[in-house]
Amino acid sequence: MQTDNRPRRAALLRQFEASDAHKDIRVPASRDLLSLAQAFARASEAESIPELELACLEFLNLVSDFYEVSAPAVRLLGPRPHKTHEGRLSQELFGDYDLNDQSIRLWTRTPLMKKWTSSRTILSTLCHEVMHHLDVTLLDFKNTFHTVGFYERSHRLYLATIGHPYYPLKWYSSRGSRVVNWPETNRSKARALARARLQED
Repeated sequence: MQTDNRPRRAALLRQFEASDAHKDIRVPASRDLLSLAQAFARASEAESIPELELACLEFLNLVSDFYEVSAPAVRLLGPRPHKTHEGRLSQELFGDYDLNDQSIRLWTRTPLMKKWTSSRTILSTLCHEVMHHLDVTLLDFKNTFHTVGFYERSHRLYLATIGHPYYPLKWYSSRGSRVVNWPETNRSKARALARARLQED
């Protein structure tokens, strides 16, 4: 995950900084979301577009009701759009959000081998696109930038959906943007899981 570069125009920069500063967001209770996560897993195991579409619609309705916003439309597609460089995969698109008609597209298969995408990847992508929707319908951002705050909000929604204790993403700077530091983030995840186990004991 990598953030967008900071805009140069003052109006866009203010929106970017507002998004970046907004790292927290209330999320639905995991107990209300876990059955939906299981539905995504069953749909992926069956490689069933109808089952996955139903799970997506139920998720979007629950989340939209929780935040009291309109539910975005969703469209499920096949292999992910991608680019290659010297015969190797260099870029792929997991999903997107259309600001104009407030709709989400999700791609359900890998770009080269055309294998079904894992349920957690689809769920993570859906949470990401839902956060774009919430940026404009709930948080009143005219634009929906990929900022540290955006990724943190999406991350919180995803963790609640899979019933995982929250842990912060860790970042480093690179060429004017911020990039997730996965080793540090995974250590943060391990600490959160350890604390959760201690609380259960």
